Amino acid sequence: MLKEILNLSKNTLVYGLGHILARIITFLLLPLYTNIFTPDEYGIISLAYVLMGFMSVVMHYGLDAALMKRYIQSDLIEKTIYFSSAWISFFITSISFGLIISILRKFLSPVLLGINDDRLILLVGWIIALDVMWSIPQLIFRAEEKPLAYIAFSLINVLGSLILNVLFVLHFKMGVYGVLLSNFIISSILFFSTIPFVYSRINLNKGSIASWKKMMKFGLPLLPSGVFAMMMELADRYILKEMTDLHTVGIYSSGYKLGMLMMLIVMGFNMAWQPFFLKIGGDDKNKPLYARINSYVFALLGFLWVILFLWVDNIVRMEFGSISLYGEKYWSSASIVPWISLGYVFYGLYLLQLPGVFHQEKSLWIAVSRGIGAISNIIFNLYFIPKYGAQGAAIATCISFIIMFIIIFIINLSLFPISYEWGRIIRIFFTMGVIFLLYSTSSHDYTNKYILTLYYPLALALTGFLYKSEINIIKKTLNLWPKEPNL
Repeated sequence: MLKEILNLSKNTLVYGLGHILARIITFLLLPLYTNIFTPDEYGIISLAYVLMGFMSVVMHYGLDAALMKRYIQSDLIEKTIYFSSAWISFFITSISFGLIISILRKFLSPVLLGINDDRLILLVGWIIALDVMWSIPQLIFRAEEKPLAYIAFSLINVLGSLILNVLFVLHFKMGVYGVLLSNFIISSILFFSTIPFVYSRINLNKGSIASWKKMMKFGLPLLPSGVFAMMMELADRYILKEMTDLHTVGIYSSGYKLGMLMMLIVMGFNMAWQPFFLKIGGDDKNKPLYARINSYVFALLGFLWVILFLWVDNIVRMEFGSISLYGEKYWSSASIVPWISLGYVFYGLYLLQLPGVFHQEKSLWIAVSRGIGAISNIIFNLYFIPKYGAQGAAIATCISFIIMFIIIFIINLSLFPISYEWGRIIRIFFTMGVIFLLYSTSSHDYTNKYILTLYYPLALALTGFLYKSEINIIKKTLNLWPKEPNL
């Protein structure tokens, strides 16, 4: 069991780093955006990014997950057939999507971005098309366990976007258009950079309708589940836009970005988690391993949530020379971060439930659970936003993720029952709850924050979270650490 967990940990660090690098650009640019753009302008940028995320899911239509599954479990010849069939399909649909957006841009721009500048929606459309195409080689890098290539492309994405954003926004004063133009240029570079990789693995003559149908049989039910998942992020922004204004959307989105630090950790883990559980299989002998991983991951996510909960006010006010991480007009967004990050803790627990669904090939349940989560998100947004504004949207998102987790957990009780380590899980929930109550009813000075931060690992350790065998492994590891020579 230890060997498998260490292997998962290594792959999580590698592919998680690549995923975080791919997404970290939005966080690195927050000081630029929140100190340069007004909340209204940042509202437009956030709507553009939400739209790109949503349509990226639609444009993968579940075929990416199906390709990953078949590619890992196939021999060399079948790998070529599956890859060729999938890539041809993605190429046709992506180019068609870009052309449709180009034709309808004057109509779509005010509807989707709340602005009449159709240049913006044109860039968004082609960014989506190009991102879909270059993401497929990234998926195969994960399947083939080629972390260097995966991270290299992620680095190009981050560094290129950062440099071009600074150049276009700060130097050339191109505003929102400069942000999206930067994304378009980098997406184009990445697409053309992956062509040699695609050429070495594709065989157009082996593209097979039968293989495509086989993949789509598994992948198609994942399309609505992906759409529902993105609705969890999309609905709040658009409901806020309709019920309030772009200013509120901008404030909310800036806080949501910080809360999504938890999402980056969760999705980084999932980059390694999905290939891992597909490889080891769904035999009953592996269920204790799944239970142990659940405990470890939940413990880590719980600690990260505690850190964000306690320190978010200080984080948004961090100063870098003459500017802060968030511009002063965005500081109020800190109040939504604990809700958003807690929601993503439960999303991480949701992803930990997916091995059973994949091994039993019951992907329809993913669509069902996410569909209920998306519908509940819309309902709660409509209820909470008039009462609490942006914070109401954050509460609605958090509750919806919890509902989604509960549903898939109940489904797994019959589909893929696992004996979880409930003693550990209860300790984690209890410790998080105690910290929440103590901080909510006490002073928010630095001393109290340091004490409560340290309380989390100490409370778990003192209440017996770690088993004796795990403590012995830690002791052995520490004994192997080089010691300073006596002087």
